[in-house]
Amino acid sequence: MLGDLVYECKGKVVGMRVLENGHVEYTAMVGGMFMGEQFSSTATWESQFRPDGSGYGEIRGVFTTQSGARGSYKGNGNGHPLPDGSQVHLGALCYSNPPGKFAELNKIAVVYEGNVDKEGNFQSKGWAWKESDGSG
Repeated sequence: MLGDLVYECKGKVVGMRVLENGHVEYTAMVGGMFMGEQFSSTATWESQFRPDGSGYGEIRGVFTTQSGARGSYKGNGNGHPLPDGSQVHLGALCYSNPPGKFAELNKIAVVYEGNVDKEGNFQSKGWAWKESDGSG
């Protein structure tokens, strides 16, 4: 069941490289709100492109909140280009956080939508995906 907004962020793609296997690796630095706290994050994702222009990617990253909490995440998703040259990415993240305020994320997935424009500006939102209560 889709739940509360977990994070909202904006940032910039700061690096790109082509890997030996023909995949492309991107790195972005972002900041925004994470469960009610300011945070910053660095994430890297590896994309493999399909003949139709869509792609599959795997992401991994770390974050730090304003209060000093730290954590990490991994995920995957699909993406595709839009007519204006931007890209949209849809997927899910799984967190690995130490005990404390954000440990509850270790038990759920966070589904996200991310967009990258032609200039490399990045924005994303993620929502909690929790197990259903069994009534539906």
